Amino acid sequence: MIQIRVCYNGEGAPQRLMMTGHAGHGPYGQDVVCAAASALVETLMLGLRQVTPTDVTVVSNHEGNVELVFPVKLSESARAVIETILTGLKDLSDTEPRFVRWIQKDLNCDEGG
Repeated sequence: MIQIRVCYNGEGAPQRLMMTGHAGHGPYGQDVVCAAASALVETLMLGLRQVTPTDVTVVSNHEGNVELVFPVKLSESARAVIETILTGLKDLSDTEPRFVRWIQKDLNCDEGG
């Protein structure tokens, strides 16, 4: 199962995204749920780097796991990119709940992930 944790700061802005695991929806290399989640996160990283140049911190990015930390002060365009991708990831978890789990945390992001 893919677990997606999203943490927000006190102002309601996204602070951190952590995605771990594999969906197990299909054979390796043919898993459309994993492909969808990966494509969304890759698009997020590309958007923040190339479309709305934003200094996102990539804590880890290896097979099946990614952790991104967003700047405290986000431009409107960077926040729009992040919120758009988070909406897509949340929708993926809503449509494929057996394979994707959405966990949202407000504040205290560092306590317990």
